[in-house]
Amino acid sequence: MRGLKGPGKGGSRNSKPRYLFRLILFIAGGVTVAWLVTAITHIVQTHQRQDQAQNYYAVNQDVSVYDTREDVQTAVPIREEETPASAGAAFTSEVNSKVKCPPNRRPYHVLLTAQSSTYQDWQARIMYYHFKKQRRLNPCTEMVNFTRLVSSKDGLPDALADEMPSIFTKSIDERDLATKYGGFGVLNRPKSVVEMVNTPWMMERIPEEYVFVAETDHVLFKDIPNLATETMPAGYKFGYMQKNSAFNQIIKRHWPQGAWNMTDQTGPSPLIIHKKQLIQVAQPWLDISLALKQDPEADHSFGWVLEMWGYVIAAASIGIKHTVLDHFQIEPANLNRLAPDFWKDFYIYHYTYGIEYTLHGAPMMNTIGEWSLDKRHYGSSYPPKNLQLPPAEGVAKTNAAATWLTSAFNEATAHTDNWPTNPTLGTVGCAPAATPPSAPS
Repeated sequence: MRGLKGPGKGGSRNSKPRYLFRLILFIAGGVTVAWLVTAITHIVQTHQRQDQAQNYYAVNQDVSVYDTREDVQTAVPIREEETPASAGAAFTSEVNSKVKCPPNRRPYHVLLTAQSSTYQDWQARIMYYHFKKQRRLNPCTEMVNFTRLVSSKDGLPDALADEMPSIFTKSIDERDLATKYGGFGVLNRPKSVVEMVNTPWMMERIPEEYVFVAETDHVLFKDIPNLATETMPAGYKFGYMQKNSAFNQIIKRHWPQGAWNMTDQTGPSPLIIHKKQLIQVAQPWLDISLALKQDPEADHSFGWVLEMWGYVIAAASIGIKHTVLDHFQIEPANLNRLAPDFWKDFYIYHYTYGIEYTLHGAPMMNTIGEWSLDKRHYGSSYPPKNLQLPPAEGVAKTNAAATWLTSAFNEATAHTDNWPTNPTLGTVGCAPAATPPSAPS
C-alpha cells in the first residue's frame, strides 16, 4: 500500500519518477509498433511496385526491331495502324521490298527523353505523331526507330507505356531533388541516360549505331538525315550557350584542365551522336550537372540551362567536339517575321517560348496574350483539340510560325486516339481581351 500513499510521507518521493518511467516505456513501445507497421507497409508496397514493373517488362521482352545491317537496304514504312508499343522496343514493321534505299544509309534511333507527368505526356504524344508522320512520308529515312526514355517514380510504367515504345528509369529521389538540387527536375535526364547505358537489356533495344536525343517539345518539320559522324556529334547552336570568360573559374572548378573557351556552343538536345560517344559522356554529364547544381555560383550563373552546361563541359572534358548547326531547329517567339515556307530551312520546331498577341495581332511582351500559345498553360491538363489560329492581322499575320505550330498541334490531337476532352482554355481566353481602339472622330 506504500505506493498508494499521497504526498507527505511513506515513499511519495519515488512515485512520480516511477510513473514517468512507465509512461516513457508505453510511448516508446507505441512509437516502435507504429514504426514497424510503417516499415512493413513500405516494404510490401515496394515489392508490389517492383513486381508490377517486372511483370510489365516480362510481357514486353519479346520484341522485334528494324534490321539495320548494311546489307539490308529496304525501306520500312510505318503502317497506318501502329503495332502495340512495348518497353523500349523499336517498331514492328513490314519490310517493303519494292522501295530500294541508298546503300550508304546510316540509320539512327530517336531517343525522346521525358519525365512522367501530364505536362510532358501530351508533348510526347504530339512529338510521336509527327515522328510517325515523317516516317510515313520518307520510307528511306535514316530516322528508323523510336524510344521514349522516361524518368518515373520507382521506374514504373506510366499511362503511355502501351501507346509508344518506352523505357522507364528511376527518377532522383524526391526528397534529394528538393533538398540537394533545388527541385531541378531536368537533372533526371542525364540520370536516365546513365541508367540506360549501364543496363544491357535497355541498350539491346537500341540496335542502331547512332542516337538522336530529342525533347518532348520538339515538332519535326521534315525528315532529319544523320548529321553526325562516328567521331563528331551534331548539335544545335544555342544563342544562350555562348562561350563566356566570366564562367572560367566555374568551369575550372569542375574540370581543372579546362577553360571557358573549350566548350562548344550547343547542348544535349537536339543531338545526333554515335552510341559509343553517348556511353562515354553519360556519367560525366550527370556528375558535372549534379556538382554544378550544388555550386552556388554555377547555379546562379547558369540558371535553367545548368544541365546543358553540364553536358558541354563533360563532352569537352573527354575530347568530344560537335558539328554545331544553326538550322537544326528554330525557336520562334512573338516578334519573328517568318514567311509561310520558313520551315523548309530547319528540321525541328522547338516551342520553348510562348507566342503572345492581342486579338488584333500586336505582340504582347512579358504577359499572357489575348491570343496565346504557350506550353506552360498546360502543366496539369492537356491542351484542347482544334485550337483557334492566330489573328490574321498585324505582326501575327507576318509570323507564319504561330500558324504552323497551332496547326501542328491540331493535326496531332485530331489523329491521336483518346486525346482528353476537357474545359481547358485554348489559345483565346487565357488573358482578358483589351478594349479595341475607338475610331477617330
